[in-house]
Amino acid sequence: MNTGFVNEDIDNYAGLWYNFGDDPDGGMSTVVFPDVCAFETPEYECMESLLEYYGGYSGTIVLKKGILNEALAGVGFNVAGVENPEEYYTEHIQRYGDISGWGGVCVTYAADRNMFLQLGADSVTFYEAKLDKSAEFVEKCVPWSEFVGATAAATSTAAEAAKHAHSIRIVMKSTEETRGHFNIAAIGKFDVTGACEVDGFAEVVTKTNGAEIGTIILRSSSSSGNGSSSSLAPSGDCVSPESVSEMWYVPRAVDNNDYHVETGLDNGSETSGYWFSFGDDMSGVGFVNLPQPLGIEYTTGDEIYDYCMGACGELQFAKEGYLGVGFHVAGIIDPLDGNSPAAKANISSWGGLCVTYASESDLDVVLVYAQNDGFGNLSRMPKVTLPKSIELRTVCADWDNFMTVFSEVSTTFMTSILFAVQGEANTKSRINIRGLGKYSEKTNFCSTGEDPFVSGKKGLVIK
Repeated sequence: MNTGFVNEDIDNYAGLWYNFGDDPDGGMSTVVFPDVCAFETPEYECMESLLEYYGGYSGTIVLKKGILNEALAGVGFNVAGVENPEEYYTEHIQRYGDISGWGGVCVTYAADRNMFLQLGADSVTFYEAKLDKSAEFVEKCVPWSEFVGATAAATSTAAEAAKHAHSIRIVMKSTEETRGHFNIAAIGKFDVTGACEVDGFAEVVTKTNGAEIGTIILRSSSSSGNGSSSSLAPSGDCVSPESVSEMWYVPRAVDNNDYHVETGLDNGSETSGYWFSFGDDMSGVGFVNLPQPLGIEYTTGDEIYDYCMGACGELQFAKEGYLGVGFHVAGIIDPLDGNSPAAKANISSWGGLCVTYASESDLDVVLVYAQNDGFGNLSRMPKVTLPKSIELRTVCADWDNFMTVFSEVSTTFMTSILFAVQGEANTKSRINIRGLGKYSEKTNFCSTGEDPFVSGKKGLVIK
């Protein structure tokens, strides 16, 4: 945080985020962050990874009372830093700063439990204002006049206390043992019109993937479908999904009798862009039930894609795992070798992807850099998660949205692109990939209103 008290000669830790619990008073509350550190990554790089992937200071607060009547934990930063930052093995003495001129604080956040914004005047004196829980990112601006005493030592006004402040904190409390999730996207000085609005939406983790279920991610509007999705009511002239589907769009492919993804990066083998299914192998995850088999040996569109004008099918899970469809960007290295690995290709110039799809479950678009058919651990591959939609929807996401907490693999050597669903045992889910193109900043995509799981020609339903 840029508090205005940074010492240019030495890092005095002003504005440096920290987390705290109630253990000094007999509690057992903690703050847990997603696993963003690999091996011996320096702590500051872990923070960079957290902010990059989760879009803000995101974590889980575990509240356990211990011997206390009320549990408490949270995160905060020192306004003016500490007196002795260079002395690593001694207790740091907090410095105080006059922030009364801020007028108050604005914070943009999302949280699944109520929180409290606190002003710390010393180690036992705090003033606070309530931050109501919100499923979406909201900005709340609180003037000093609306902060009230949170501790018995808070005997003056918050405006007076701000003249001698040591910290700003965001806290969760509870008289019951529970847990909550938060993401702090921005903090600024008080402004009645707002100081730190962010452009994006809250995505909640719904399956284990290096982060606890319930963890909140800030996704940019360009990848959210907010203003970029065909499932939203368009305002003004809408944009055709075909206009951002230059690599794959079945209604157009029907006219051209060409049913593979036009990547423009074929390695000379003429095997790039042909759809295949994955996960339905000896692993026992389940089956990908398609209208007709996918693969390079099947090239007749009437047999494969005309069913629902896309790469569509039903995923039937026997156990938890990934099922889906995909294609090789450059093809395979040796078409005559049945075990030949996929060739690598540079897709950085695409900037990202636009996908027109429908899926009954959240759909992961995964960038694969493994050359074998096993694809490695998909949960650690760069990917973006598209929200489930039973209507055809168009979403554009740039490469920044594909970064994971585990991988910073460059898009200069990718082999395949997968459309994967992570399912539970004994469940089913239908998908349809209608269009695919390079990243575009176009928004307000048109909706066709058609059922993406029904064949317009045959009147059949995937089931």
